[in-house]
Amino acid sequence: MKSKSDTFHIPVDRRRFFKSMFVASAGFTLPGYLAEALTLSPTVTQGPYYPLASNIPLDKDNDLVQLNDQLTLASGVITYVSGRVLDASGNPVRGALVELWHADHQGDYLYSASATRNPACDSAFAGFGQFLTGNRGAFLFRTIKAGLYVGRTRHFHWGVTLPGRTTRATTQTFWNETAIDTSGRTWSTQNSNDNVFSTIPDAAQRASVLLDYVAVPGTTTGEVQATWDYVSGFSPSEPTYPNGGSLIVSGSPVPSTTGASDRFRIRVPAYSGYTYEVYANPTLADLAWASIPFSVSASGSVDRHKHTATADGSLDLYLDQKAVKGFYYVSFRVPGANTGTP
Repeated sequence: MKSKSDTFHIPVDRRRFFKSMFVASAGFTLPGYLAEALTLSPTVTQGPYYPLASNIPLDKDNDLVQLNDQLTLASGVITYVSGRVLDASGNPVRGALVELWHADHQGDYLYSASATRNPACDSAFAGFGQFLTGNRGAFLFRTIKAGLYVGRTRHFHWGVTLPGRTTRATTQTFWNETAIDTSGRTWSTQNSNDNVFSTIPDAAQRASVLLDYVAVPGTTTGEVQATWDYVSGFSPSEPTYPNGGSLIVSGSPVPSTTGASDRFRIRVPAYSGYTYEVYANPTLADLAWASIPFSVSASGSVDRHKHTATADGSLDLYLDQKAVKGFYYVSFRVPGANTGTP
């Protein structure tokens, strides 16, 4: 069986296509260029369906179409969204956490108030993904076209947390189309009467989140794509971590005690209240690294993608995935950041 890193691969011609998308929009994303022409992305409700911590899959990378190493892909029209996180002056923001969640092709969310994911949601659909931007501020997600549900037209939910902030800013993007349900009938809710889109007071902001999706060149399976830049009204600031907090670490092989493959241990300074995530192995060319799950013991289950230290000292994290570049990036999230509230 192929691993997810093997199957989620953009062929050379597709890579050239995505590169061309970023080049085509360069006039609007060059640092400081035409900053006065940029429209700040509107802030709208996070909504009731941001998944609980117990709902979010261990595999919370930027591919919502394939969950873990399952061979079955999520149902629906495969959709790519790419863009950049920019500040109000048009400068790309490095280290911005971009989160995406939305309904499956039938309009069901991953969210559930219980300890497990919503059983009505497509079991092959991740329902949630995230991306940590690199120096260019760029992000890219592969997902499916959002389904319809009562009172809403098609939309994606986005959360963006800039470095140094403890809360995410939330917005939504929409399809520039007439919404048609699965039976071919015009849906009762369109963008004009959607209870979020229609309440964005500024016309330029409404236009900025109304996306045109077009066919991905060279594909015959109906895949579509759109580009969208998130423009923040906040100024990013590089957090000052205790003692400088080393974030780039190498992994040491640890022999397995259960007969499974060896694990890799990374050791980082622990600071009470700080939350840790681990990234490794570039995804989609050189845009960023994938979030990977880990364990807090050598023999325990790999059961988490986030861990909050309860005391100062040192923290050992154990991973099944080898870092192909020879190192891991450990993200310190400042106390209170990304706990589920905007």
